[in-house]
Amino acid sequence: MSEELPARRQRAATLDETDHRIIAALTRDGRAQSTAIGEELGLSGNVVANRIRAMDAAGAMRVVALADFRIHGYRLLARIRLRISGRPASDVAHELAARDDVLSVHITSGRYPVSCLHAFRNARDMIEAARDVSAGIAGVEDVDVELINSVYRYNPTVGPLEPR
Repeated sequence: MSEELPARRQRAATLDETDHRIIAALTRDGRAQSTAIGEELGLSGNVVANRIRAMDAAGAMRVVALADFRIHGYRLLARIRLRISGRPASDVAHELAARDDVLSVHITSGRYPVSCLHAFRNARDMIEAARDVSAGIAGVEDVDVELINSVYRYNPTVGPLEPR
């Protein structure tokens, strides 16, 4: 059985079935070694490692570690939406993105052009964060807080990545 080495991939490269299978293996266990993935897929560890490097270099995937916010004592999720005046929404978004307590920041359409997702240990922390955002960031005209009551699915992967 001859194994084919991956060709150099361009930035907009498409992934083949083997790439998708490698990503699926890494999704199940991000610490899996190339040799173990290779055994599972019938490839050598070198081929798997080369494909992972090629996908990473092409920007097609990246391996990251994610912490589950619940395990770290955060019991509440809330979306804080901001109405902005006299300042570009992107400037406010960049300022929010620099904060450690913000999970994600988004530019949106509608009345509230900036939205950010936060995790809180308790309601008091949530109220203080909303006050801090409204008083501590220039250009914030109004703050709307939406408590997320139930999370039915939390999947931080980019997808869908299954082969077609």
